[in-house]
Amino acid sequence: MDGGFEGIYREHVTPLWRYVRVRVPSDADAEDVISEVFVAALRSWDRYDPTMGTVGAWLTGIARHGIANWWRKQGREVPVETIADDQTAPDDDPETATLRRIAGDEVRAHLSVLTARERDAVAMRFGARLSSSEIGAALGVSAPAARMLVYRAVGKLRKEVIG
Repeated sequence: MDGGFEGIYREHVTPLWRYVRVRVPSDADAEDVISEVFVAALRSWDRYDPTMGTVGAWLTGIARHGIANWWRKQGREVPVETIADDQTAPDDDPETATLRRIAGDEVRAHLSVLTARERDAVAMRFGARLSSSEIGAALGVSAPAARMLVYRAVGKLRKEVIG
């Protein structure tokens, strides 16, 4: 990849941040985890094996461990419905910011019907925008199994939201 590790950082920081942000309570916590993820990735860059999966899947695996370590330091995982939404954009007008907050709270409340593994897969798919094969590599399952995990999780969410 052109640009070396800096290019990898630029390409992957936003989707990884989205993934991590779904799993921790605040933007500041996500930034802390992401910092640790890229430090760990830089330190272990010589051990990355492209034949084992994409850089995105490898970084997501490191992020999963980073999230687990962050929660271990906190004592336990907070139920998803209690996580505050502070993801408003700086240029949002008050109405847009309020609607974004309400939508985030509503989605987060429904995420509680999913198992931790299902939340992880959904966050990888829709937060980090990983493919099924990348999700599978990060979770240690096949691409079809990852696709089915996301499909079933989305089905649970649909049933919960629609009723």
